[in-house]
Order: sequence, then C-alpha cells, then structure tokens
Amino acid sequence: MTGSRTQIGTHVTSHAPCFGDEDFAVADDRWKNGIELVAICEPVLYVCGGCPYRAACIRQVVPAKSLFTGICGGRIWLNGVIIHELPDADPAELPVPVIRKSCGTAAGSRAHRRAVEQQCPRCLPYHRPGPNPLDAEEQAAQQLELPDVP
Repeated sequence: MTGSRTQIGTHVTSHAPCFGDEDFAVADDRWKNGIELVAICEPVLYVCGGCPYRAACIRQVVPAKSLFTGICGGRIWLNGVIIHELPDADPAELPVPVIRKSCGTAAGSRAHRRAVEQQCPRCLPYHRPGPNPLDAEEQAAQQLELPDVP
C-alpha cells in the first residue's frame, strides 16, 4: 500500500525536509519487487540522515499498521516491513513496545519484531533479528538464472 504521508489531524512532520515529496511514498507502478523499490528509494534515503523528525515520522505514518511502502523514519518499508535502513537508524525511534503475556520469552520477542516496535527489557535477551524479505527475493532471482550453455 502506498499513499500520502499525511493523515487527518496530524502535522508533526510538516517541517521535515521530505514533507510532500512523492519519492518517499513510491507509487506501485514504479517497482515490481523489493530490490527495485530499494533501488528507487536509496538515492533519496540520505535526506533522513540526521533528521530530527525520524521518530515522529514513524509515529505519524505508522508504517507497520498502514502497510506503508516507501521511506519513513530513515528506513525503507515494503508493506509495513523494514527492508533497508540507514546505518545510524536507532531502534529507539520505533514505537514503544506493547507489553504482552508472552514477554520474557522468544515468542514475546518475535511479537515485538512482527509489530515493528522496540523490544521490551524482558524480551531483549531473546531478541534475534529476523530475516530480511529482500534476501528471499535475491535467492529466488539467482535460482531463476540459467547458466550459459556453449
């Protein structure tokens, strides 16, 4: 899902350098897969570097819930999943964790990751970064290549 970065009743990031720039919410017809999306977004991702509105941007757009595709908060999102981020992207910029019954277990840590939120202190020891969806796309692309036959 792509679309506007503004929502009714929110104006937190209206002073951000990316505000209103269509290159940050990429139209569906401009890319076919995550690799192409990163190729389109990466040249403008630098705008998020050092931006003081990154956490506010994520709170405003709510990319995980809205299934946002594009650039938000120093990260490239594909249907609400982070597929690429700036090297200085801070996990503290993500929404605060929801405390669940499963917190303090590996399942609780996975629930935080699926919700694209910070890990709570009880789940931090169980945190293992999840796979990047782009890795599966790259593997599938490599498998489809046929060797040159003389």
